[in-house]
Amino acid sequence: MTEFVTRYYISFDTLMLQPKEEGNKIFTRVIERNRTVIVPKKPIHIVTGSCAFYGSTYKNVMNTSRVLFGDNKQKSPLLMANAFGIPFIFIPTLSPLSDQNVWISYHAIDFFTADGLGTSVTLENDQKYKLDISIPTMYRQYALARLLERDFLKKQKAFDRSAFLFPPNGQQIDYPIL
Repeated sequence: MTEFVTRYYISFDTLMLQPKEEGNKIFTRVIERNRTVIVPKKPIHIVTGSCAFYGSTYKNVMNTSRVLFGDNKQKSPLLMANAFGIPFIFIPTLSPLSDQNVWISYHAIDFFTADGLGTSVTLENDQKYKLDISIPTMYRQYALARLLERDFLKKQKAFDRSAFLFPPNGQQIDYPIL
């Protein structure tokens, strides 16, 4: 049974945001780990609202990707948030502003393969979806998401190291020589 909700923020349970057209209105079918919900908003509105919910803006999230990939990447994966050092990355299948764009959680992808002119994606909940994205583009998007993840983890590691070298409140700590 599909549930209808009026407000939705992306979480680690969110696997995919699919646009669903009914008449002249675009809804979002949200595939979660254990349920599916319908939200009366476009996927991009859920993404921008989620950015604000997590303390950022869509523009800042886009800029994070642009710094890494350059300004010419319009459909770069986005690092939405992180929890306890785990990055939360979403991959757009088309231009993020397109009403037909599907957003897929990078970490939710178990497998993908060519399916005609599109791509079949199997998510971690063992559900398979055929998407309107070519297999070469899907490989590119997945590789960019991996680079974004790697960049985040490198920065996280450097941050953890600097916290070790520069303790808060000017405390003097004698570290053993390694």
